Amino acid sequence: MAWDDDLLPEQRIAASHEGTHARLLAGPGTGKTLSLTSRICYLIENRNVEPEEILALTFTRAAAYVLRQRVSEELGTDRMPRISTIHSFSLRQLLRNSRLITALPQPLRIADDWEERNIITEDLKAMLGLARIEDIRHLFNLLSADWQTLTAEEDHWEDRFANPAFLGAWREHRECYGYVLRSELVYQLKRALEQYGDFELETPLRYLLVDEYQDLNRCDLAVVAAIGNRGTEIYVAGDDDQSIYGFRKAHPAGIRRFIIDYNGARDMALSICKRCDRGILDIGLFVARQDYERIDKPIHPEEGRGAGEVALLRFRDQIAEGEGITEICRHLLERHGLQAHEILILLRSDNKGVFSTVIRDHLESAGIPVAPSTDENGPLNEFSGRQVLAVLRLIVNPLDQLAWRTLLQLRSNLIGPTSIQTLYRLANTQGFRFSQAVHRVAEDASLMAKPYGSRLQNEVQEIRAILDDLGGKEIATDGKDAVRSAVEAVVNRTVEGEGDRQRILEELNKLIELVEPISVVDFVRGIEVSSESIEQEIEINKVNILTMHKAKGLTAEAVIVMAAEDEYIPGRAEGQEIGDERRLLYVSLTRAKHYIFITYCDQRTGRQRHTGRTFGNRNRTLTRFLQDAPLRPQPGMEFIAQLLREGT
Repeated sequence: MAWDDDLLPEQRIAASHEGTHARLLAGPGTGKTLSLTSRICYLIENRNVEPEEILALTFTRAAAYVLRQRVSEELGTDRMPRISTIHSFSLRQLLRNSRLITALPQPLRIADDWEERNIITEDLKAMLGLARIEDIRHLFNLLSADWQTLTAEEDHWEDRFANPAFLGAWREHRECYGYVLRSELVYQLKRALEQYGDFELETPLRYLLVDEYQDLNRCDLAVVAAIGNRGTEIYVAGDDDQSIYGFRKAHPAGIRRFIIDYNGARDMALSICKRCDRGILDIGLFVARQDYERIDKPIHPEEGRGAGEVALLRFRDQIAEGEGITEICRHLLERHGLQAHEILILLRSDNKGVFSTVIRDHLESAGIPVAPSTDENGPLNEFSGRQVLAVLRLIVNPLDQLAWRTLLQLRSNLIGPTSIQTLYRLANTQGFRFSQAVHRVAEDASLMAKPYGSRLQNEVQEIRAILDDLGGKEIATDGKDAVRSAVEAVVNRTVEGEGDRQRILEELNKLIELVEPISVVDFVRGIEVSSESIEQEIEINKVNILTMHKAKGLTAEAVIVMAAEDEYIPGRAEGQEIGDERRLLYVSLTRAKHYIFITYCDQRTGRQRHTGRTFGNRNRTLTRFLQDAPLRPQPGMEFIAQLLREGT
């Protein structure tokens, strides 16, 4: 198949550009991924560019997977360029040049989300004597913000940091456990590119493609610029209307300023939306155009597209809303023939399932299969899953500090916080790391008070027995099938219940498909550098309930945006954060192809009363972003009654 088969004229122009840096503005459903795929094919097939001279960076591993799959279908696996997330790319470059990186614990080990929440944050809270875990999280957020906005590079930054005791405790802790935080990976690459003249990228790059450029923060942008300064042609794609990651200091100004920052860069745009029906795109653009600083770009439905079904529904409370959403789903399934997974229910937030539980209970009572995926609890964040990951990490590195800590902390072994604190103090006073302290006590139990030393000896023996049983597993395996076999062996050895084994294997196999590792080492690194809190995934044959952030990148026949109230959207946001919330609503609305239903309530009671900006107050109001929309709110139960009459 030729690189430009099935491309629209504007997509063909965008894909075949070369000679200067370029920005491609691509709204929802306009074919951004298709254009990026075709550009890669054009460079390799028509311009005879070597695949290794091309790098494509995405923001999530799901987006990287989709792009790899599409390129592979066109070119085959033997002509694939490097396609990865920006965090994975940063880690690879730091590993390649580890001899130069003396300021970070070696070997480089990235703490994942669970380890950051349940080990690092909890330990520092105790070390600093703070009462609330939120206090430590706030300090980590400040630290991450300094890396992401590059304020950590200002003179005397440490003197101005809100809590220097935190910096001291964190540096001591990270040295003992030998980790690097994911949020600092890109910053460390940026520093290394600037500080070391002999810092080598994995291959000489001629072309850099960056997907979702609007999601990059100041530090990410600096890395892209540093690569460009090495003679690489930069091609970015995205949409300032879809910049929604302000919490990691991303801002739409990055993509808006590209033409200024890269003098002489070409500006291109895709204008034909092949996803949304006319009415859906209209309500979405009404929301987006409230931002007077946005880039005014043409976007319209493809010719012949229908109006679609758009409804704004007001309900009395969350019980009526749950009943209404259930009837809408039933109507879509039975009357319009949709599959359950073709329906997405989106909400702004869902702490402890306060919103999704109500909807799930209504749908299940109606016999409609449903999959809530609004929190970060999954099989790999439960005890058995964490044990599997820890054992995999010890296979890769038998001295992995956080893996040893995880197993000691979670396994039934009578080893509590006091013993772990003793090991930590022993490591610090003797000048070595946590796993070394573990093995020293395993050799000499008298280093710990009775009976803790003997308990630790027994536990270390059991863990070593597991590793010995798996010792025949080759870690330098070749390809996904070999990795899958090695992972299955670990699961079978460490997880007892058949049900748990199946759930964990299913989750790990999904990750193997996304990461596409060539070895167990590659797999372990791949799952460390992506944040599961923003990854997109739906379950087949079930109505999926997702947070709005997780829905980015997804498409559905029908979308229900629930709890569209000002108390949540924008909620407590202030200043520039309000723009993030408005864009998040735009992204959510434009996930839909043919049906969009927006629901809100006059009041919320029970647990839901104690959510949102007006905590404790029952009353709710429609989000300000839709209050003046050319879409009249309808009484929700009257709308449902009409659906029921149509179904008879």
